Amino acid sequence: MLSITALIEREAIMHYLSLTPAYQRWCMDAPPESRNIASYTAYLARVDHLLCYLPILYPTFVSVDDLILRAEALPDDWNAFMSQARAAHWSPRQIEYVINHLHVCDVFLNDPDHDAIPLEVYGFLANVIADLWRKRLQDAFPQRRFEVGVTDRDVSPEVYAVQA
Repeated sequence: MLSITALIEREAIMHYLSLTPAYQRWCMDAPPESRNIASYTAYLARVDHLLCYLPILYPTFVSVDDLILRAEALPDDWNAFMSQARAAHWSPRQIEYVINHLHVCDVFLNDPDHDAIPLEVYGFLANVIADLWRKRLQDAFPQRRFEVGVTDRDVSPEVYAVQA
């Protein structure tokens, strides 16, 4: 039997999934008894897609110059980036923010339904990503404290992670 929390989460996912045009189109052809997350996942699932989403959902965070940063988002020329950051008088927190932020809507720019998906769906995804990042950071750096959150909910939800 599912816990109350698991039921609420499953209902939330189904609610947000039902707001997406692709799921709505799929449901028009799927038998009623198959209109669920498991069937839709089986219909869509591709290993290459999941592998590409892992750095977003479960990023590798590394320590560089006492900053904790998403490895996948590090600038190619770290020294040049840091020179520009110092010239702009960025604080360590600002540097972490710039490297460790993710505009959730931008991840899906090539989704043909991008503009039809309600902003609240992107907000829900941003909250999930923030929860995953928070756990990942706590596990990787238990001796440090982090602020992980979501901003710009009304425009383009943005996940960020900085040291507290």
